[in-house]
Amino acid sequence: MTTITKKPSNSIKNVPSSQGAINPAAMMQNMLKENHKKLIAVLGDNANSFMVSAMNLYNTDLKDADPQSVMNGLFIAAALKLPIEKNMGFAYIIPYKNRSTGVTTAQFQLGYKGLMQLALRSGQVKKLNAIEIYDGQIKSFNPLTEEIEFDMSVPKGDVIGYAAYMELVNGFNKIIYVTKEDMERHADKFSQAYRYDKSYKKSSSVWSSDFDSMSKKTIMKMILKFAPLSADMQMVEKVDQASIKKVDVEIAQDGKGILATETIDAEYVDNKEETKAIIMATASDRKELLSNANTISYDIVKVAKEQGIDFDNMTKDDLDTLQSILDDEIEKKL
Repeated sequence: MTTITKKPSNSIKNVPSSQGAINPAAMMQNMLKENHKKLIAVLGDNANSFMVSAMNLYNTDLKDADPQSVMNGLFIAAALKLPIEKNMGFAYIIPYKNRSTGVTTAQFQLGYKGLMQLALRSGQVKKLNAIEIYDGQIKSFNPLTEEIEFDMSVPKGDVIGYAAYMELVNGFNKIIYVTKEDMERHADKFSQAYRYDKSYKKSSSVWSSDFDSMSKKTIMKMILKFAPLSADMQMVEKVDQASIKKVDVEIAQDGKGILATETIDAEYVDNKEETKAIIMATASDRKELLSNANTISYDIVKVAKEQGIDFDNMTKDDLDTLQSILDDEIEKKL
């Protein structure tokens, strides 16, 4: 059994506040240097290339994010031994801006390829896969018995759903199928960023920019609930899609780095309800919106209904959503 040497100096270091004049990129570089030994303990010969990838990622995508939250997310990826290059699809460190506070933090997000790798790495999962299902490919499906028959000779058209299959080494197997509509409802329920993107026609969230990959990851997480949880998978349950506020990394006496999961402090910034007062739009607000829409003969009341908004009882946020849609229509006509 490996004995863990616990020392206060082994926790991730913050750049002292006295260095506030240092630009964020320099702070990030300092943090990587200060934690170089721990990264070597965790990643071995891959530590240096991981640090280069981390710095490149910071300079391209994470310049506005708090450097400490980036460092914490990097240690999660390192502990799971997953690459962070976006094009590989194993793990992502992405910026998340809290629209209430204006603060941007880094969020660790596992890709479906990373989830698959961790599951197979556990030694308990023999087969695991998730795929898109296209229109016309399902011949029959019994949700009670989970019997499903596909015709994969049908050419790919519109995606209508997602299917996952798992087989354990003990012979247990399971299949799950989720329609695209149900997956959209899931994303809408659990991701504020996705709801924001839908309202304002943006693509800032991973759900918006790569819906199929997120859907395959989601259905894979659903099916893995029927598999034994390894230590890595237990960690994923805690940190996936979270801003990592604190991580303690300890170095074992044999030099092998471990992550003490009980010391992870994670905040789920994208899937919690924001506590803020609900401000209703006034009659004057609605009248002005109608007047603006009438100038281009645009049925804004119909659009509100399509968006699930009660026009006569809408909030200020609903008003902003409809005004943004109207602005886009006016711009098209100019």
